Amino acid sequence: MIIPFIRERPIAVMLALRDSSKEWYISSLSRETGLTYLHTLNILAQLYNLGIIDYRASGRKKMVVLTEKGKNVASLVSQLMAALKEA
Repeated sequence: MIIPFIRERPIAVMLALRDSSKEWYISSLSRETGLTYLHTLNILAQLYNLGIIDYRASGRKKMVVLTEKGKNVASLVSQLMAALKEA
C-alpha cells in the first residue's frame, strides 16, 4: 500500500485542513494548495479511504474536515517537517 500523505501535495492538503478557522470545501482547498480541482478530489478520496478526512454536508457543498485520526497524523507530519527543517 502506498501511503499518500508522504508526498508533498497530500501533505499540503492536510496541513491546510489543520486551519480549523476556515470552512474548507474542495474548491477552496484546491485554490489554497494550488492544485487542480480534480487532483484535489483524487487526493481527498485517498485520504478519506485512510480515515484521515471526512465530509460534512453544508447545503449543496461538501465541507472537508480532519477526523481525530487525521488531526493526529497532520500534527505528526507537521512535527516531522519542522524536525527536517532544523536538521
